[in-house]
Amino acid sequence: MVINCEVCGAKFRLDSDKLNKSRNKVRCTKCKHIFVVDQPDENGLIHIEISDEEREFIPGTIPEESDRGTDPVKDSRWSLKKKVLIAGVPAVLVLVFVALFFWRGVALEFLPAKTAPVAAPTPVVTITDSVQAYYLENVHSGQVLVIEGEVLNESSRPVSFVMIEGKLFDSKDAISQTQRCYAGNAFTRKEVTNLKAAEIQEKMMNREGKNLKNVRIPPAGKAPFMLVFHNLPEISTLSNYSINVISSKFD
Repeated sequence: MVINCEVCGAKFRLDSDKLNKSRNKVRCTKCKHIFVVDQPDENGLIHIEISDEEREFIPGTIPEESDRGTDPVKDSRWSLKKKVLIAGVPAVLVLVFVALFFWRGVALEFLPAKTAPVAAPTPVVTITDSVQAYYLENVHSGQVLVIEGEVLNESSRPVSFVMIEGKLFDSKDAISQTQRCYAGNAFTRKEVTNLKAAEIQEKMMNREGKNLKNVRIPPAGKAPFMLVFHNLPEISTLSNYSINVISSKFD
């Protein structure tokens, strides 16, 4: 004979000869629900009627009278589904973690929190009050303006490759000419008078300075510099000049 589970509705074939009692307890192999099966009557009908006392001892059964009035099969399936979902959440999380851990064969790494980059220390190099400016007559390019002085390393570490920039301004405070040089290069007045402009320019841009005077200037140490401006505009149009240290490097 064929019986139906009263909870999940699964059908099973059962040998009636095994029903040796008038009322027999059976377990559904699908949902594990336990219910009572009576021996078939003379018409071959199976009566599944359970008393209230039997319901108290058979888990999974639902009283016939319910205040909610809901379908017992539907309620049991929903409850089972919720249990499966809740039990499956940790397993899914574990699978996701394992997949990420071994994705592309690379283990997960916990990255450190991003921090703002720390600015590198900057050397402190200043120009002393010894600056002076004067005109000389060069035999090749005519009148030139010479600005000379010294730089002072006010840092706590040696510095090298100090570069100076000088600017000439006209009467309207507009920049008339700009010249650069490295510290550690100085000329005699005879050299400024007789050297060609290109030669003077090349010597001014000697990065290490003459006799390495622009390398490893010690703390509180000084180095000379000299700017020579060629091809000057009309002298009467010049009103002022500026000198600034624009670059240097820690050793």
